[in-house]
Amino acid sequence: MANSQSLQEKVIKGSIITLLLTLVGSIFAYAIRVLYSHNLSVENYGLFYAVFGLFSLFTVYTDLGFGFSMVYFLPKYIKLKNYSRAWNIFIYSQVISLTMSIIISLILVRMAPFLARNYFKVASSEIIIYILCVYLISFTIINGLIQVYSGMQKERYYSSITAFRWFLTLLFSALFLISGFSNITFYAVAWVLGHVLTATIFLILLFYKHSFLTQNKIVWEGAIFRQMFAVALPAILETFVSSIATTTDTFFLTLFKGVKEVGIYNIIYPLAFIPIILLAPINTLLLPLVSHMMVDEKDKLKYLINRILEIVPFVGLYFALFIMMFPSSIVRLIFGEKWVGLVETPLTILSLGTIVMLMNGILGIVTLGTGKIREKLKATAVVAVIGISLNALLIWYYGLLGAVITVGVVALLVSFFLIRIIKSVVPFTIPYLFYLKLLTFAFTVYLAVRLTGINSHKWPEFILLGCLYTVIYFIFGYFMKIYDKKLLQMVLPRKKVLS
Repeated sequence: MANSQSLQEKVIKGSIITLLLTLVGSIFAYAIRVLYSHNLSVENYGLFYAVFGLFSLFTVYTDLGFGFSMVYFLPKYIKLKNYSRAWNIFIYSQVISLTMSIIISLILVRMAPFLARNYFKVASSEIIIYILCVYLISFTIINGLIQVYSGMQKERYYSSITAFRWFLTLLFSALFLISGFSNITFYAVAWVLGHVLTATIFLILLFYKHSFLTQNKIVWEGAIFRQMFAVALPAILETFVSSIATTTDTFFLTLFKGVKEVGIYNIIYPLAFIPIILLAPINTLLLPLVSHMMVDEKDKLKYLINRILEIVPFVGLYFALFIMMFPSSIVRLIFGEKWVGLVETPLTILSLGTIVMLMNGILGIVTLGTGKIREKLKATAVVAVIGISLNALLIWYYGLLGAVITVGVVALLVSFFLIRIIKSVVPFTIPYLFYLKLLTFAFTVYLAVRLTGINSHKWPEFILLGCLYTVIYFIFGYFMKIYDKKLLQMVLPRKKVLS
């Protein structure tokens, strides 16, 4: 029991560190978007993120699933103090990732004139492609470093890498702006400099601080490589299936509607996805917790799932409702006047969809914790096919509105499948009455704001409105009995709750 408690405390401590550093990184990433949105035209802002979106299609595939294999095997061999094998596992993964990223970069360099002419339809995109090829290679190195530090359970290292790369990218972007070089070419260079410098610093730290791992010789171990491949294959298949449905929106928007709508999409997307970004580190805590409860505490797991079905939508609605009430004010204050009138309707629709997406992230982790990996992959494959078809059809006819509608529809489908899978293992009830109360409250507050014409055009007014809204919302949460000491006792060590 003491060991279980110690493990739980370690997981929680690591989750808190990850959460804090993720928040810091998210702030820097947001600041980059804000800087670009104020200093680039709508078209150039869209062009930058359209080109970046193309590279994002490839970043998830460069390691061919071997990154997951490394994170899976590395802790086992480090625990056994077999550092030689652990080091070779890292090397195998990195060689594959770097080889793939170099091949992809060479293909993109070769195709850059064609893509600039026929896909982006903007001549200046060619130079951006060349520059971001260097970013792709440096990103691959960074991703490998995150994986190796994660495998060694070095939370401070792997969590700070992301924060560090966004800080450096922001720093170089700001320096270019101050120097009078505020265009997408120099901003692309800023991304490259930020990522290359981050990769260099954390590589040096790996060799300097963890010589027990890096001082070992590189040798070929066929049996280990085959084991890694056996784990990597299903991982890359699931990554392919899940990511292809979530990355085709930018692809089809660029292809069918042009870079302007991509720019608008990249304004509303980071706003609507704030709760998903903030709550993502909770997954680190939930996965081992669910796996542990599956052994002999299914009653507790049932209670946990029931509470998740209430708390997560409650948190998601807190962000979505505020965005829906003041979309113009939020966009004006954060991203600039030029975006007002372009984003309000799609931002409202996407904010509603992200409530369900937030739920899906948690339900996906619960599904993995229950061991239903194959079932999740099958469901994801079905949804991916539907999502791609809907994206192509709706974006062709409705542009940006089609993209955000697809997000909501796909999220609902994923939620339906995940709930069915989990129910086959742990029976639970869906709190429909709770959802009805949430919707009634949201509609009442939204209507009150619209009828009274409450709005804000300056930061002090906006902050005051946000504080007032937060107080009202959390009082509502108190009456809805959303705050649960029993849940805290399940998740946190008992002595932490009682202290």
